[in-house]
Amino acid sequence: AFLRAIAAIGPAEGRKAAGRAADGLGDVPAAPWEGSLGRVVPGQAWLIQEGPLDGDRLVCEFRYEGAGTAGMHALAVRLTYGDAPSEVVIVGDVPALMGAARQAMQAELCVVQPYDAAAVGARLRTVLNGTEPLPEACYPALPLARHRASLL
Repeated sequence: AFLRAIAAIGPAEGRKAAGRAADGLGDVPAAPWEGSLGRVVPGQAWLIQEGPLDGDRLVCEFRYEGAGTAGMHALAVRLTYGDAPSEVVIVGDVPALMGAARQAMQAELCVVQPYDAAAVGARLRTVLNGTEPLPEACYPALPLARHRASLL
């Protein structure tokens, strides 16, 4: 299953090799979720701004093809002033995240607004694939974040 995951959403330079290695395993049964790997559809994108000096948080929703809201998740990236990523996370409970954002907006702590998915994608691909090193805390979610940004 790990090799199939790398083949579907891993770094581009390793996908073919991972796919060949997985194919070479023969009769190893597939994990029940393998068929959905990489088969996601982008949804709504949001811009959350907490203040002029706090930067932006970009939230992009995704769903698995044909699964309705099951497996809905989001990529959330906090960008500091100058578009430097300071946080990259995959969110499993999107309704709770957006509910908290709306509560903060009602308390006038932030602004939440829809954002063009293509513009978000271009912005995220620039910062996630750049040459500048990212904070260490960003790396666990980075491969999946890059894959999801490539779909926008």
